[in-house]
Amino acid sequence: MSNNKVVLLGTKGGPRMEKGLSWSTCSVIEVDSHPYIVDCGLGVTRQFVEAGYSLSQVDNIFITHHHSDHNLEFGPLIHTLWTTGTSDSVAVYGPEGTKNLMNGFLKSQEIDIKVRIEDEKQRDLEQIVKITEISEGLIMEDERVKVSALRVIHGLLENCFALKFETRNKKVVFSGDTIYSPALAEFSADADVLVHEVMLEEGIDAICKRLKEVKPNLKEHLMISHTFAEDVGKIAKDANVKHLVLNHYVPHMPKAFPISEFAKAAQTTYDGKITAGYDLCEIEF
Repeated sequence: MSNNKVVLLGTKGGPRMEKGLSWSTCSVIEVDSHPYIVDCGLGVTRQFVEAGYSLSQVDNIFITHHHSDHNLEFGPLIHTLWTTGTSDSVAVYGPEGTKNLMNGFLKSQEIDIKVRIEDEKQRDLEQIVKITEISEGLIMEDERVKVSALRVIHGLLENCFALKFETRNKKVVFSGDTIYSPALAEFSADADVLVHEVMLEEGIDAICKRLKEVKPNLKEHLMISHTFAEDVGKIAKDANVKHLVLNHYVPHMPKAFPISEFAKAAQTTYDGKITAGYDLCEIEF
């Protein structure tokens, strides 16, 4: 069995929560049995443990961009590591605003943190976290992996990144949230695994109709923010990707639009291996 794999902890695109839906976007890339967390959508802490990992293994977290379905549980994850005493040091890599995200969470839990330090004699939570705000290029390297970032276009957000993890002989790319991007194909050239967000054209009108009262501009947002399945297939083909993994489904309405439909659409432009990802799905590489 390989010691290298991707585990999709949560595969839902967007913040909507209903019974039977997947958790929000969060993943693990495991290299030489060591896990690295990519994005911290709602559910990341529980799903990380459900996937068989221990919280004591968390020492590197990457955030692709600051939408809530990718960062909402970042603070609570760090707080859980701290309160349970399972981690002494966590390196965090994310776009501009990641430090503010952490500071805002610390402020919201100011009473709890103060009492725990005074009453339980815990070290200060801030001492276990080191945040690096990233731009394009090499952002991290250790003895197992080298991580690079590519800026992608995602609606009105200025700082959204795809991430490439390179081991001694393998390459895995996470697209982040993005519109169709030929630059991403170049960034992903010859990748062993490309984990790419995906949007289904037939589902757009359905989700927009459902949410028209609360999000009247939703369709316009989606069209400048995400990639149709057929274009995801084009990226994988142009990049000569060995294995395309679909993730972050838009819309996430599995009864009306099962994930198999997203895969079928991607297959019209890419004839390689495709996995329609689901929560706790494992992809060896």
